[in-house]
Amino acid sequence: MKFLDEKIIALRNEMREQEQFELAQKEAALKKEQEPEEQNAEQEEQDFPKVNIYQDYIMIDDEKVSVVEQPLLDGKMSIRMPNLFFLMSKEIAALKYPSERRPTLIYTDDSSTINLAFNLTPHRLKEDGVAAFQENMIDILEQAQPSADWLDTEVIKIDEKTVGFLEIITPAIDGDIFNLMFFASIEGLALIGTFNCMEDDLETWRPVARAMMESLQFASISRNGGTVL
Repeated sequence: MKFLDEKIIALRNEMREQEQFELAQKEAALKKEQEPEEQNAEQEEQDFPKVNIYQDYIMIDDEKVSVVEQPLLDGKMSIRMPNLFFLMSKEIAALKYPSERRPTLIYTDDSSTINLAFNLTPHRLKEDGVAAFQENMIDILEQAQPSADWLDTEVIKIDEKTVGFLEIITPAIDGDIFNLMFFASIEGLALIGTFNCMEDDLETWRPVARAMMESLQFASISRNGGTVL
């Protein structure tokens, strides 16, 4: 009887080992099936055509559009942008941005649906505080827009300056809106830049918006070994 008990125990152990082996195989197979889907989803988010904004012209919706170098904020910085933008009138700005804390500069196109804005805030911000400032903005947006679709967040170097940015799609009454927001320290103050367009225009304008942001030049960067403001 003891021998039989030992055989039963051994058989049970073998069965358990076999079940564990089969379960491990199933989990491995399931994981293998899911990995391409996850990789494809990540690739879809990250892979969008790059735009060389340093050319004289770029293509937007199959149209050849010239590119200009635009000084901003009394020469504190500059950006390259398609020659489709012009300063939004104060009347339209008051309608689209009712808050008195509206951006300092707002550029728009003929449709008033493609907008690029810059706001040099009174908030003190040092170069080494940009990443923390970005995280605070992410926390605020997550609370204010819980149903938003987040596409990307990152802290990068542009023209030797630390720049944090985020890409997010937010719901609105007349349709979802794609937003690219970026943050930097300009002369010790927090700069908030914003590009937005309708989600329907995302495929066209997301690469252009990213290229514009990456073309930023900051006058506070000394090219002769001086101090970075």
